[in-house]
Order: sequence, then structure tokens, then C-alpha cells
Amino acid sequence: MVACVQRDVNLKAKALSDTIIVGKSVKVRLTLEGIDSDIFKGRDTKSSDGFFGDYHQNHDFRTFVREVPKELGKNVLGPYTIKMMDREFVSNKVIVEVIEQPEESFEIKMPKEGRVGEEITIKLSGSLNGSLTAKLKENEIFKVNARSIRTSVVNGVHNTVWEFSVKLKKKGVFEMNRSTFVNLPDQIKIKPVRFEVK
Repeated sequence: MVACVQRDVNLKAKALSDTIIVGKSVKVRLTLEGIDSDIFKGRDTKSSDGFFGDYHQNHDFRTFVREVPKELGKNVLGPYTIKMMDREFVSNKVIVEVIEQPEESFEIKMPKEGRVGEEITIKLSGSLNGSLTAKLKENEIFKVNARSIRTSVVNGVHNTVWEFSVKLKKKGVFEMNRSTFVNLPDQIKIKPVRFEVK
């Protein structure tokens, strides 16, 4: 029979992030502190069953919930309630700041001029908080022959470079801009680049 001794038990809530982007979720850790249990004594692995799962440590039981705050600015989450051992435990409230998705600038690098039939490389590079799959629209100016991508992640920021190998098809002066690409989120801004095909 499992022993479970009740001490001075408190339920504490803590948001794992103080600031999130609107529409994203935040993880809130709920910790029930002060429970002395021998449920895991003599066992090599912790149980994955039950409400608190693997999150038993010392005299604490922990679990997590996810919230999606709706309003920009400060959002108050909680208090949270857990009923256990014929008692009701109420947590503190937590405050999470919700901000707009910041603009993220990307840069186009390519030759300023080329000739019909020539193959050139167009690069699109930038940093963003998440992964992204960018594609170059094929049009009457060029044919896309190949595409490659290089990404490094530092502190959750994705630094990405896409390379497109294209064959020029039409003479004239043209502009590469945001509309030349597909699958770009609204927050991504691209400075237009003009080029000439001779």
C-alpha cells in the first residue's frame, strides 16, 4: 500500500514564458508542494500514469497546462484549482504579456544583370522565430531549376538562407519583391531588388 503523508500543501503556478506572440500558447507549470509519498521508492523508473505522470520530485508533484491568451498586453491566467485528498488547492495567478508578431526583414541577393539563357542564383536570407518554407514563383522572366536551404537555430531563432537556381528567359528590367515568393508569413518584409536581363 502506498503511503502519502500530507504536509503543508500548496499549489503554485508559474508560466514558463513571461512574453508570447499573439495566437501562440504558453505552458503553465502547476506544482503541488509538500506531499510526502513513497510511491516511487525502490523503482528504477517513474510511473507515467495518473494526473501528475513523471513529474514527482522530492515532496512535489508537478503537471503542466497550456493556455492561449486572447488579448494583447498583460493577461492574467488562473488561479488554477486541483481537488485531491478531500481538499481543494487553489494556485496563485500568473501574468503573461502578449505582443504583436514583430516584423522580420529578409534580404534578396542576386546579380544586378544577366542574359537570356543564363543561369543565376537568387538568395533569400533572414532570421525568424520559427521554421519557414519559402518558394520562388516561376514566371515569364525565369524558370526555377533547383532550390536549396540552409538553417541554423540559435536561442530559438532560425537563421535561414534559401538559394534558387534559375534560368533567365525574357529581356527587360524587372523587380524582385515579396510577391515573387510564396508561403511567406505577413510579418516578413523584403526590400525590392531591380535587375536587368539583356
